[in-house]
Amino acid sequence: MKQLFLTALVAGVCLTACQKKADQQAGSQTADSAATAFDNVPEHASDQMVSPDNFVIIPGKQAGNIRATSTQAELIDLLGKENVTVNDTIYIAEGATEIGTTLFKGTPDEAQILWLDKENAAKPDAVILRPASDKPGTGGNQTQWVTDNGLRIGSTLKEVEKLNGKPFKLYGFGWDYGGSASSWQGGSLEGKDGKTYLSIVFGYGELSAEQEKLVDKVSGDGEFLSSNPAMQQLNPVIQTMTVRFN
Repeated sequence: MKQLFLTALVAGVCLTACQKKADQQAGSQTADSAATAFDNVPEHASDQMVSPDNFVIIPGKQAGNIRATSTQAELIDLLGKENVTVNDTIYIAEGATEIGTTLFKGTPDEAQILWLDKENAAKPDAVILRPASDKPGTGGNQTQWVTDNGLRIGSTLKEVEKLNGKPFKLYGFGWDYGGSASSWQGGSLEGKDGKTYLSIVFGYGELSAEQEKLVDKVSGDGEFLSSNPAMQQLNPVIQTMTVRFN
């Protein structure tokens, strides 16, 4: 479970017509947003040279300049000591922490690295992207991190579902692993070998009274499909992405 770190029907003709119009507008906005994300992905992302400005994520292969064989020393040489915080305390879940390395600490591009070889700070186990300067749960639209297929912090559930090509499962909100995508259900975001190299956690910002009622319907440690009517109407955004290499 830890690795996977994490509408009422409208009655009446008039209300149905209003809802249809709203859905069409929302669909148009989603398409525009997805198109913008794709436009920001480098044309040859997989061949991008090592560069301080590399923020392209290819799950299982790279998180910007971070590769499966990277070391803390290499990242310091490339990014400068001022952009690499060593021996940093990184929160995991349920009160647990580990010592790792943080890049661009305190910025929208913050990346936290947990190492397989802890003694030598080498071979990343996980790269956690959760912008430090954004309000909790809102998603950081200022971050430069973007996957090779256009996902970023702030992408909506509907956008993720579209890229996956089918509904996926996520845990209900209201606990430490709440909002975590738990299964891609065989969609395109699932690794070719059946492994998941990109973990996503969804969240939300300030809620209206009506939205709070929706959250109540999709809360708890059970799993919900992204196609759940309440989940669709709430349409939470990605607030954390975790990249793995193994």
